[in-house]
Amino acid sequence: MTRAGSNGKDTAIHLHYVMDEPTFLDATHALWEWGRKQKRVQVRTWLLLAALPITGYLALAYGMWFTFFAVVALALLHFVFDWPLSRAFARRGFARLPIADAPLAWRIDENGLEVRVGTGNQAEKARFGWDALTTASEHAKGFVLHHAHNVHHWLPKAAFANDAEVERLRAWLRRHGLLPGSERRQG
Repeated sequence: MTRAGSNGKDTAIHLHYVMDEPTFLDATHALWEWGRKQKRVQVRTWLLLAALPITGYLALAYGMWFTFFAVVALALLHFVFDWPLSRAFARRGFARLPIADAPLAWRIDENGLEVRVGTGNQAEKARFGWDALTTASEHAKGFVLHHAHNVHHWLPKAAFANDAEVERLRAWLRRHGLLPGSERRQG
């Protein structure tokens, strides 16, 4: 594992892990949590909360029971069954993923990120700079790097060698304005 050089500058972080089903479900849950914090979902939440008493009144006053039960069903889906259903669909789709049970190797440094999926001649590599990322979010079990619309990368905290590497990644994400509360650098 590469550490800080004699000149004191940060050197690369190397991560190695397998995208097995538990890791994939951790990534899916982190992405689900991030999505629940988005404004469009928060607006939907408040609309459902406002619709419950209104449709309750309509049901009692005008007999519009179907409307009331439809809103109750939507509220149950949104508040109770959203993650269990998302998890079930993710588990079903895991086997069809191109990276299912594939080893991933990341190299992260001040210039950007490089990922290698697979081993030997079958390995595929991709490298991108920090400016290619739109935002990042930290969760209990790892980091989600948002690359573009519906393209996300998962870096599990368990793959880091120690807490110092996690802190170094956090510092790089802040420096490039990717974590919430940090200002995005120009150029």
